[in-house]
Parts: sequence; structure tokens; C-alpha cells
Amino acid sequence: MKKITLLLCVTLTVMLMGGQKVKLSTVVNGDVWMKGFSAVVKTTSNMPGMPKMDPYTIYTDSEGNSRTDMKDNISLYITEGKKQMVYSYVKSSKTYTMMSLNDLPGGEEQKPGFEKEQLVEKVGSETFAGVKCDKYKIDMKGEEAQGDAYMFIDPARKVFAGMEMKMGEYSMKMEYTDIKFGVDKSMFKPLEGYKKTEGFPMGGFNR
Repeated sequence: MKKITLLLCVTLTVMLMGGQKVKLSTVVNGDVWMKGFSAVVKTTSNMPGMPKMDPYTIYTDSEGNSRTDMKDNISLYITEGKKQMVYSYVKSSKTYTMMSLNDLPGGEEQKPGFEKEQLVEKVGSETFAGVKCDKYKIDMKGEEAQGDAYMFIDPARKVFAGMEMKMGEYSMKMEYTDIKFGVDKSMFKPLEGYKKTEGFPMGGFNR
């Protein structure tokens, strides 16, 4: 009887800890989807060829627009009419490039930030970005990316604390701090004072 009781307890614990996929919207504060949010992101990685990055700030809104403010550049991913546009601004030269993702194969399906319908699976808890978080494995079904990806949620506030990607012995962490709900819509307007140049945007926008 004791063995059966112990087995039931272990089984129940496993069921509560993980194994069931849920929509991201069920574990995250609804203000993320209604108001958008901003956060300071610190990235660390031991992946070969991955450059060291200074902390940067990201902004998203309820319409899927995204902005990334880095030390040397600013990138915008915004919807203009029926097109998804990417602007990349270089601060030192005061120049920018732009392109439409709709003109690329499969480009119209690329979206930045988080999707509330994204499926996640709780796999435990740990301290991340200085906060006790619930750890969720991201459902990568249909993706070509190798390895595993995890999202960390502060259960007390139901906000993102960051992400971690692992590929064998290599990993990359993105820790979110100074998280705020609500973003001024003017943050997603093309910037003035920059000269347009030809070419493709170089990194910076958050996907």
C-alpha cells in the first residue's frame, strides 16, 4: 500500500510539474497582449562566433510591431498597410536600410516577439534573471532550429523573465529586466534625420 501511495504521489507531482502543453496566454499577464511591453535585455552566450552584446531595450505593442534599441543601431519591425517592413538604422552614419518581408519567400509568416497562442510546457522552476521563475519548454514543432528553447515566467507577476536556448554544450540566455507594460505608439514610427541607403537590414530586430 505504501508503494502504491508513493507511486501516486510521484505521478501527481510529475503531472503538476509538466507534461501538459498550454497556451502562453494562460501563464502571462494579459497586459502584454493588450498594451505591449518594454524590457531591458541582457544576452550571454558561449556559442562560437556569437559576438558579445551590450544590454539593449526592446519594445512591442498589441499589433505585432517591434523595436530594438541597441548601442549602435535601432531596428523596427512594423506593419505598413498590408506589408511587414523592417527598418535598420545605423547611429554612427545616420543611415538606414528598409525591406519588406512580404517580398521574401515565407517572409509574410515571420513575426517578432511572442505569440499568445504559442504552446509551452512547464518543466520545472529555477532562479532566472534574479527572479524565482517557472520554466517552460517552447514547442518548436515545425521549426528547423535544432536544440531546445525555454521561456522563464515570473509567476508572481505573470511576466517574462527571459529565454534560454540550448544546443548540446552551447547555450544562449536573454534575461529581461525593467519590464514595463504599455508602449507609446510613436516608438514604432520610422525615424527622422537618417538617410536611406541600399542593402539589407543587419540584425537587431527581435524575432
